[in-house]
Formats: sequence, structure tokens, C-alpha cells
Amino acid sequence: MDAIAGLTPREREVLLLLSAAASNREIGRRLGIAERTVKAHLTNVMTKIKVTSRTEAALFAYAHHRQIAAVGTSCTA
Repeated sequence: MDAIAGLTPREREVLLLLSAAASNREIGRRLGIAERTVKAHLTNVMTKIKVTSRTEAALFAYAHHRQIAAVGTSCTA
């Protein structure tokens, strides 16, 4: 999917954590970033994957988990 390929590695990490029902605070703690930064990443992600809510983003991430993780793996290899 082109939308997934357009995500930065950090945006993919945030999206995967969102799919695991993590709150913004929990995502920030796990990634070592501020909650405000998490919100910025989620805003960017939602724009790129063309969804309008956190729930839609989480469902997208759940449905496309393998592709999101695979893109991240191929970028670091």
C-alpha cells in the first residue's frame, strides 16, 4: 500500500502501538518521546492513511499490521 510506504519509521512505530490499544501517554513512554510529539505523529499518520479518527487509524493498523511491520523491517535491513 502506498500510504504505508509513505510513513516514516517512527510513524510506523506509533501506528503499531496504537493498534495494540496504547494511549498517547503509553506510546510516548515506550518510545521515549513527549505525549505532544505522539499527537503530532498521529496527526501525520492519519493524514497519510486518509482516516479521520483514532479508531479508524487503529483499525487500519490492525488490518495492515504485517505490511506496516514489513516495511519497517525492510527499511532497516
